[in-house]
Amino acid sequence: MNDLPISALRTFRALARCGSFTATARDLRVAQSAVSRHIAALEAHLRQTLVLRGHRRVQLTPAGELYLDTVQRVLDELDQGAVRAARSGGRPVVKILAMPSFAARWLVPRLARLPARIDAEIELATSIWDADFHKERFDIAIHYGDGAWPGARLLMHDSLVPVVSPRLLAGPGLQRIEDLARFCWLHDSLRSSKWPQWLAAFHLGDLASERHMKLQDTEATLTAAVAGLGIAVGHAVLIEHDVSEGRLAEAWPGHMPLAAGYHLLQSKRSARNAAAQALVAWLFDEAEAFRRTQQIPDARRGAPPGQPFARG
Repeated sequence: MNDLPISALRTFRALARCGSFTATARDLRVAQSAVSRHIAALEAHLRQTLVLRGHRRVQLTPAGELYLDTVQRVLDELDQGAVRAARSGGRPVVKILAMPSFAARWLVPRLARLPARIDAEIELATSIWDADFHKERFDIAIHYGDGAWPGARLLMHDSLVPVVSPRLLAGPGLQRIEDLARFCWLHDSLRSSKWPQWLAAFHLGDLASERHMKLQDTEATLTAAVAGLGIAVGHAVLIEHDVSEGRLAEAWPGHMPLAAGYHLLQSKRSARNAAAQALVAWLFDEAEAFRRTQQIPDARRGAPPGQPFARG
């Protein structure tokens, strides 16, 4: 028998996880024909049918289920060997996957003060797609949502608050909550409900600006706010660094707590990576420190409609 390439085994494992040839090709970023060739080669090698091809999903045969157990053990051992080889050859690598705005505005500023005891090479990738957070291509992932992912642990909750460049607050600025309507409102096209959500929390459904600007995503919207183009409703987690550096200020001191939050996921391989485990502990410490400094108030806190906003 000819030797089989490792890629065929990884393809078989991915097919068992993804459930279809199309999804597997997308997951592995290869042509669907390549997935079919690998599975056919395995079946020819073993002289066994491993997969029953359905209209939409595939199903493993009893032989396929047995073989999958072996493939899992072999690939896990290979991955562990790679980790051990990497450790013997130099500093360990910790791969992090996070949402783009969270990575740029919360995580990266903190990596500058990463403790010296965590001696590792950091590889940071970003994605907004749920499917990417289910893959085993990272050690640590931080995703925003309700936490409905196996093994997800809550890092911190979030809230919405309107923010603006301090330059726009010169002069009359904002004395009453209704003064928000005098400014251009910046909107995040990917999460377009932020302004309506925040206004509803303060029973201000009738308040509206005559000027609006729509931007592609959260990052572009906050960048526009820093540039002084108007007021944006920002996530407390994402604006914290800009506020502390004086690039943004709260336009009105009312936070609307969100049920969703940032959750941390770990891949199976991270359990064998001491540097990854230390980094996880440090991230939870940083999140706890953030929560203490924020003390995010209830949505009804702050001056009510019609009352002045005293800046102190």
